[in-house]
Amino acid sequence: MAETALHLLALSCPNTDLDVIEGGTMTTVHRWTGRETRALRQALRMSIREFSAHLGVAERTVSKWEAGQKAVRPRLEMQAALDTALSKAGEDVRDRFTVMLHTDESRPVSGAVQPDLGTLARQRVAAARAATAQTADEFAELLASALGWRPNGETVLSWESNETPPGDVMLALNTLERQPTPRPSDALAGLTAVYPSRSQLSAHLPPDQLLDGAQDIRAVGLSLNMLCQGYADRRWQALLANGARVRCLFLNPAGSAIQAREVEEGFPAGQLSALTKLNIETLLRVRDRLPADLQDSMNLATYDETLRFNIVLVDDLCVAQPYLADSRGIDSPAFVIGRDEAGTGLYPVFEQVFESQWQRRRVL
Repeated sequence: MAETALHLLALSCPNTDLDVIEGGTMTTVHRWTGRETRALRQALRMSIREFSAHLGVAERTVSKWEAGQKAVRPRLEMQAALDTALSKAGEDVRDRFTVMLHTDESRPVSGAVQPDLGTLARQRVAAARAATAQTADEFAELLASALGWRPNGETVLSWESNETPPGDVMLALNTLERQPTPRPSDALAGLTAVYPSRSQLSAHLPPDQLLDGAQDIRAVGLSLNMLCQGYADRRWQALLANGARVRCLFLNPAGSAIQAREVEEGFPAGQLSALTKLNIETLLRVRDRLPADLQDSMNLATYDETLRFNIVLVDDLCVAQPYLADSRGIDSPAFVIGRDEAGTGLYPVFEQVFESQWQRRRVL
């Protein structure tokens, strides 16, 4: 089925930038734009929040891709990540991907011929099933609860492809769409991923994926090693040149809190202080090399208080690590948290922790 859908797509959507491999179902996208990105997300049955966590980018970044803003078209490394996500997807996902692209390509533009009502009805059935993440048979069962009679999966597929769905089916879709969609992630307060250590976090969400394309970066911790040693100077310069604003809060390398942490983690005296000084100098160097009108975009400061969390806020994504007694920071669990539109969950909690700490900073 997926192979047939791919060939139909290639014939009916000549502007779709895809390769179809004969004898298989592999799809290759030459260039990912917002249209392909949205189609992949919908094919994976993911919300923007889930899809951004799946790729390791901020929700705002995915939203901007899908909005078609050229300045934030997926970067080269993200093009590769999207290629990987598509290639690892199951056959059913690739099949839905082609259907989503076909549906998107069929949307009318200004001056174009409007599709007939039958086409719109078929597209609506397909979109309604896609939103439920159900097979045709499962969706038929769902429709039966609103219809009073029982279609089968084959009938549902025909309504999506060549048969005009009956009027009572369209009314049933209205009923289903009014029903609230369950949000199991609410119970997790925005938590999208947990990693046992910082090394596992970096393997799944490396600094370039976390930071590239970001507009607002705020961080508080000890030496902020992930930002200073894991992200190249040239990337910082490009990020700031593209309008990003950065606030980094380091533990004072000459303070008493860092000395206490050295004892707690079992480091020789002065080792964490030296690392923190090095990292501060790294970002000072980045800032000093910026054009004069951009230097205010990078704000660096220190504080001297008992360590509790390493917090990195990147647009709508938060990475938080607790500092545990008798455990080095790199070995602490890492929590990835998304910001929701309602302003609830854990994201605003850690945002408030950062802002409160920032108010007590000593500017560098």
